[in-house]
Amino acid sequence: MNQPTLFDLEAFTKTSPPTPVYAYDPFWDELETVAQNSHNVGEQILESESPCKNVGEQVVTDTLKSAPQHDTHWIEEYWVERCSHKYWYYRYCWMQGRKIHRRYLGSVNSVIAKNKKADVEIAISDGHSPQEIEKLIRQQRDHSRSQS
Repeated sequence: MNQPTLFDLEAFTKTSPPTPVYAYDPFWDELETVAQNSHNVGEQILESESPCKNVGEQVVTDTLKSAPQHDTHWIEEYWVERCSHKYWYYRYCWMQGRKIHRRYLGSVNSVIAKNKKADVEIAISDGHSPQEIEKLIRQQRDHSRSQS
């Protein structure tokens, strides 16, 4: 029995290296398809084309109309997962310099939050500044606290 040792280089030089076995792998075809259908960074794509199917941040299907990163302020839906259940909320967002500020509006199931969302959307369309809208949200919050 001729078993090579750690320092026996002749045993390794006498044998030829194994020939690689080429097998068809469909994964590489998928990569080529993805590469052909790839989009530029920052490009707007349809939700059906999105590679990310389970993202918890902005979930707006009409981003083709106006992408939030190009606006100064907008409303978005987001979710929080607790005990393997997703809870959906509205929040008002605005840019100040390079920082995104956010104010909680409420649950998507809440009538009060839906009214707040509608008021903020009207204020945005009327051309109010983010500071004025933030003040409006704060007043609504303080008013609802004083009534309870």
